[in-house]
Amino acid sequence: MKVLQVINNIDIGGAETLLKNYVLNNEDSEIENDICLLLDSSTFILDQLVRKNIKVFQLKLKKYSMFKAVRELRKIIAQGGYDCVHVHLFPGQYYCAKLAGEFKNVRFIFTEHSTFNKRREIRALYGIEKWSYSKYDRIICVSEMTRKSLESWMPALKPKLTVIHGGIVVKATARQEEPYYDAILVGSLRGREKGVDLFIKALKKIENSISRAVILGDGVLKDEFVALRDSLNLTDKIEFAGNVENVNEYLAKSRLFVLPSRWEGFGLAIIEAMAARLPVVASNIGGIPEIITDGKDGILVPVEDVDALSRSMLGILEDREKAAALGENAYNTVVERFSMQVFSKKMNTLYREVVQGK
Repeated sequence: MKVLQVINNIDIGGAETLLKNYVLNNEDSEIENDICLLLDSSTFILDQLVRKNIKVFQLKLKKYSMFKAVRELRKIIAQGGYDCVHVHLFPGQYYCAKLAGEFKNVRFIFTEHSTFNKRREIRALYGIEKWSYSKYDRIICVSEMTRKSLESWMPALKPKLTVIHGGIVVKATARQEEPYYDAILVGSLRGREKGVDLFIKALKKIENSISRAVILGDGVLKDEFVALRDSLNLTDKIEFAGNVENVNEYLAKSRLFVLPSRWEGFGLAIIEAMAARLPVVASNIGGIPEIITDGKDGILVPVEDVDALSRSMLGILEDREKAAALGENAYNTVVERFSMQVFSKKMNTLYREVVQGK
């Protein structure tokens, strides 16, 4: 079976990381995955794919290049002999919806990676959104909350919706006895959804109790977040490390992982931190409560509540016994529920079901 994965780029981000980990670690020899990147994506992740002999098509489009995107994708699908086209994110959702009717023997799948997108607030777009979703044979939701949100907005989609939680490659991580960073956040800086500004403001409230923190990720808002850090006189305490290949090394030398998201479809970065036995403080929103049991394998805080965020962070940093217990429970949760083996098995089963028309 041949599957074409279509995504904007292969930068650091939840959808991108999940796809990368799946294609690099899929052990099912009957399923061959190729990737089509809509935008330019010259990153170390691309190098990893090439080294593993994953076929990668790069269209290098300008955003929303509908005509060129459809034309190029049509060629790739027609020549590739694919059984299934699996689409991630917007605008690929629209491009491949346009093509779905042309390829009668190819099944089209879309993954909804978030509980929210701005298009849902624009009533004039409802028609085109309804049209695009209707063209897919199955829609995967990365969390139960994502499914509920999408179904509530567009009830007719209910029969097509399937929940498959994300997964990661669980590796043995050697924890530093005396971590270098007190707190770490991993996430895209392309928008405000990850709450990077909330993280910085929370660190300001406990600045006398921390030595240094680090933010991994990059994006168009980086300069704005750097300016916020500097305006709060935290220049010497918060490091922006950008996109890095060795995320696990940063996790291993950190005491605490924080993700104060404003909305979150699932939270792949959270389970990566949990797999590294890090205690986690995250927002009680979206798919995050499906990962974390509050007080057992992490701490959940209200959205936008900087005071609660800073108190929870400080409570863990000051109580090493509590931090260790949360971290160990977190690791066990990931092994049992969110490993790449679990995810891949569910994903491959779904591909077979869809292709066989079940």
